[in-house]
This record gives sequence, structure tokens and C-alpha cells, in this order.
Amino acid sequence: MPLYRIQHVTSYRHEAPAASAWQTLRLRPRDEPGQTVLDFDLELVPRVHDLASRRDAFGNHLHVFSVRESHLEFHVAASSLVRREAPERRERARVTLAETPAATAAAILAGDFALEQFRHPTPHVPALPEVKAITAKLSPSLDLVSALEELGDIFARDFVFDATATEVGTPLAEVIRNRRGVCQDFAHLYLACARRLGLAAAYVSGYLRTEPPPGQPPLVGVDAMHAWVSVHVPGHGWLDYDPTNHCFAGDDHLVVARGRDYGDVSPIRGIFNGGGAHALSLGVTVSPVDACVLG
Repeated sequence: MPLYRIQHVTSYRHEAPAASAWQTLRLRPRDEPGQTVLDFDLELVPRVHDLASRRDAFGNHLHVFSVRESHLEFHVAASSLVRREAPERRERARVTLAETPAATAAAILAGDFALEQFRHPTPHVPALPEVKAITAKLSPSLDLVSALEELGDIFARDFVFDATATEVGTPLAEVIRNRRGVCQDFAHLYLACARRLGLAAAYVSGYLRTEPPPGQPPLVGVDAMHAWVSVHVPGHGWLDYDPTNHCFAGDDHLVVARGRDYGDVSPIRGIFNGGGAHALSLGVTVSPVDACVLG
């Protein structure tokens, strides 16, 4: 059961003093099956007021606060200690792709009503005709776990990771047209495909281990927050898949937040009163920790 220390630092530098600020953070990792947060610390500069924590509608941790003094720089430093278990071994699903819509509807009617919110288009995951062309490449007879893998194969073959290709607001249709993007784009596109197939699917934000284990190649998306998807497979439960790295999530995928798309899980969101334009810098390090060192 590996332990990880996560260091996440975000800094804003304004071109002129900002008089005040109001911010919301989603930086504390989730406590959920397979993942336990042993420690979390948050440092904010300058001094903040009214710092409070709560859970949002998806069970993610929120920190909200205001800054009431003039400032040229604003710094957020979050440190987490997380225990992560390896996901359970995946079996072939009993449900085929052709049976998916009916099986998902049956699960909702049986009482799992929360699934409904993850089945429909959202601002970052619209219903697009181009998505139908992608999902049409999958055989209806595939079991769902195999279908998720084959959809990942399509992404790996047809799309290229390019850190300069898109911005947060780049439309999904443009990502499909240019066949290039980053982890956020690929997560949104994979969600669009999964929902087109009748599945309930959620956006996941989190971290990857910075340095890979000896003899293994590094994953794409380290040194920043990463994004992948979680798909509900009827009869199996939720499975997390990382389309950027062409793999199911492992014990080096650390979950911070889950939602319908990026808009539900953005790590830092708020407004500054004044300050003009600002320069943003971000640093993330995820390192394994020897449990013996912790005593």
C-alpha cells in the first residue's frame, strides 16, 4: 500500500496591487475506497479571512476564503499525505456495449439515482456528431471493460498529446478536428464517447507520481494536476481510465475531485478585485514516502 507526499504550489503575481480576493479551492484529496488522506496542510499568503471547509455536491473537499488586504502576490501551498491501494483486479464485464443503455437505466431505477447526472451533455462535454463517428468504431458485442480498453486504443492511435495545442476554454469540437490536446481535453472527449454509449461517466482531477518506479517509463501529465475519467460499468461499479496514458488508473493515480466535467472540479477558482493582468506559476511534486520513516 504505497504512501505519497503531494506538494502543490500555485502563485499569482499581479501587474498592480489587488485590493481583495475571494477564492474557492479543491486541493485536498478525497477519502474514498482505495485512498485515505493521512494529513493535509494549507498555507495561504497573504493572510486570509473567513477560511472555511465543506463538501460540495459531489463529495469533494472545498476551502473558501477571502483576502481583504492589498497584495501584489498571492500564494497557495497545499501539502498532502495519501495512502493509495492498488485497484482490484478487473474482470471482463457481463454487460455488452449493446446492452449498456438498458443496463445503466436499470441501475438508476434500482436506486442508484446519482448516476443520472453523469449521463448527459455538460458545458465542457457537449453532444457532438463527431463523437458518434468515434464510438461507431466499437463493436456492439464487446463487453464493457474491453470496450473501454478499445476506446483507449482509438485515442492512442488517433490523438496526440500536445501541451501547447489548447487552453482551458478550447471547444471539444476543435480538439477533435485538430487531433491534439492535453489530459483535460482527452478526459472530456472520453466522457463524451462514454455518455454517447449510454454509460454514466465522471471527470476526475488528481495527481500522478512524479518519478516512475525503477524500470518503468514516466506517465504523461506529471508536474501538474492530471485528469482522467471514471466510468460506471453496470454490475461492476466505477472503473477509472486514463485516456492520456492509455491505461486504467493504478495506485499512482491520486484522486482529488470528481464531477461532471472540469467546471465542477477546478482546483482554484475565484476573483480578484483589481490587480490587472497576472502571471500564474504552478508546481506539483508527488513522491513516495517510506512508511518506516513515518514511524
